[in-house]
Amino acid sequence: MGGCGGGSTVAPSVSAPVTQQQAAEPAAAPAVEKEPLTAAVILKKLQAAELGLARGAAQTEDNDPNNLLGRPNGYASRASADLPGGDKGGEKYSVDRGLVVEVFDNADLAQRRSDYIKSLQAESPILGTEWHYRTGDGTGLVRVSGNVKPSLAKKVEAAVAKL
Repeated sequence: MGGCGGGSTVAPSVSAPVTQQQAAEPAAAPAVEKEPLTAAVILKKLQAAELGLARGAAQTEDNDPNNLLGRPNGYASRASADLPGGDKGGEKYSVDRGLVVEVFDNADLAQRRSDYIKSLQAESPILGTEWHYRTGDGTGLVRVSGNVKPSLAKKVEAAVAKL
């Protein structure tokens, strides 16, 4: 067995020439998965907007004050938080405390919910008032107590518009 000094050879790598058009085309950006739009996600983003939200919590079917979570024509998810100007002594998880986020399976259900609440309040002023802001896809409804200062409600509106 004579000297074996690594008898394998590797062929040099050959690549196809790059055309001018290929060089000018930007590389495709990797697909970025968007986080599903749930009430908890919206609340988290609103908390990051530094609106003064406190005691934020996602509701479950066991503590949803409206008993609409997961029910027919109800919302798919719900969250709430205290917002300055809201009634800290109000019912736990209610819009009276400042802010509620409701997310529906489609934009039509969210609009119907908003219209229903507004019609009740128009017919019975004792029920108070609310500002309603919809997320860009229309499925999210952010409700703000009418007791919150208008300037803060405008900040919530701007934060929802950025979602």
